[in-house]
Amino acid sequence: MSGWWRRNRIALAALAVLLPITAATLVGVAWARYYAYEPTIPRDPGADGTVELADADWGPVRAKDLTGGEGLIAPADSRVIGVAVPVDPRGEPPRCSSPTLVEQSTGRRWEHMTYDLGFEYSSDEHTFCASPEEDEDGEPLPLGPYEIVVGYIVPEDAEGPFWVEIAEISSFPSFVRFSVEP
Repeated sequence: MSGWWRRNRIALAALAVLLPITAATLVGVAWARYYAYEPTIPRDPGADGTVELADADWGPVRAKDLTGGEGLIAPADSRVIGVAVPVDPRGEPPRCSSPTLVEQSTGRRWEHMTYDLGFEYSSDEHTFCASPEEDEDGEPLPLGPYEIVVGYIVPEDAEGPFWVEIAEISSFPSFVRFSVEP
């Protein structure tokens, strides 16, 4: 080896190892974000307002402007939007996080603030997909129809229509999406 190669052999070896690792990390992070956080195929409701996804029927969704409701804790320059999503599982219960509210015209997104609004926790009301209860042997009991009920605090300038989006884990990259105008 000539002088330059010999003097820089440690740095060149490190470069040979770190360059592919860096490239793989950057690509891996991009794909992880795509697959873990960004469902990409919306399933919009049919004429009856329902969507079938993950062996369950979702909808029809109801939304109401609750601004000024008694007992709600919200900033003065905001609106409160309540959403109810009926879920009727037919087999394996769906697994989902809480619905996201999206302003259709701008793409602004809001997560539910149900408990921040002053609503009390209730085991009969759900803010995400329900889990089945178990019998005395630890076997899951059949899960009947239920509703996901959530509240959102949005800026006063937020205008409908909105989308209510729910990502169901086993159906990725599909997600249910309902258009609402409270």
